[in-house]
Amino acid sequence: MKLESVDHISYAVTDIDQVIKAWSRLYGIGPWTFKENGGNDVKGRPWKIRMAFAHLGATEIELVQCVEGKIFQSRFIEKWGEGIHHLGFFVDDVDAEVAKLVKGGAKLLIHDPGRFAYVDAGGPGGTIFELMRRRD
Repeated sequence: MKLESVDHISYAVTDIDQVIKAWSRLYGIGPWTFKENGGNDVKGRPWKIRMAFAHLGATEIELVQCVEGKIFQSRFIEKWGEGIHHLGFFVDDVDAEVAKLVKGGAKLLIHDPGRFAYVDAGGPGGTIFELMRRRD
């Protein structure tokens, strides 16, 4: 696999509003769009997140704050603190690239076949790579 650009940077944060205020004022990042998502995990426990998105050129910046329950990002914060949770890369064939990475020793964390996958190759600071289906 040869990555050519970083298409998405996702930060796990504890106060999304504070980060947006600081980054908008200090770095001029924005405008921001917002989403909320939630549901129940596989054990039936509720979870809820807030997300904010902005663009720096072609790179999408994502902030994720867990407001209820435990999610991927809240577990990351417990272990590593706030920061870059994952870097995202567009690929032509998510499943083929995942197979190559797993064969090469990466650990598959989450996989939605044909759409996206999170993989961990044991890099510094716990940062995960997300492979995403190239957008049309």
